[in-house]
Amino acid sequence: MTTCNPCDPPTGRQRQIRILIVEDHAPTSKAVTELLLGTLGREPALNRPLTVATVRDAETALERIASDPPDMVLMDISLSGMNGIEATRRIRHIAPAVPVIIHSRSDTEVYRARAAAAGASGFVSKQRTAEELGPMALSLLARTADHACDTQPRGRCS
Repeated sequence: MTTCNPCDPPTGRQRQIRILIVEDHAPTSKAVTELLLGTLGREPALNRPLTVATVRDAETALERIASDPPDMVLMDISLSGMNGIEATRRIRHIAPAVPVIIHSRSDTEVYRARAAAAGASGFVSKQRTAEELGPMALSLLARTADHACDTQPRGRCS
């Protein structure tokens, strides 16, 4: 179940913004993690601490999302085993409110259309990651950052 309250009850403390990166190429995963932490970690509009976790395959990502949904997922389109398009389709069933950005080396209309049909919230070409990922992620994450911190149980909007 996806939550919209940025606080952890019963203390009312702010919880972190959590991003899950699903990427099987370690250098890409590391570079994207550093980019997100560097770009979004200093973004005052988010007004909460940021953490980034990575997994190497869609199956592990789906298990993690089902048990503890992140605030956003960055999904590589080409993964060994289940691909990013199918994983995105499944995420829509288990955590429909979690935004998913597809990240692909192949920037074609066919891939963009498949990503959109699977329910992706956005598509970023790996060649344009530096220019496009930060603003797109900020736009998606800012939607949940505006909720006031209170002691309501997670899952209820203030």
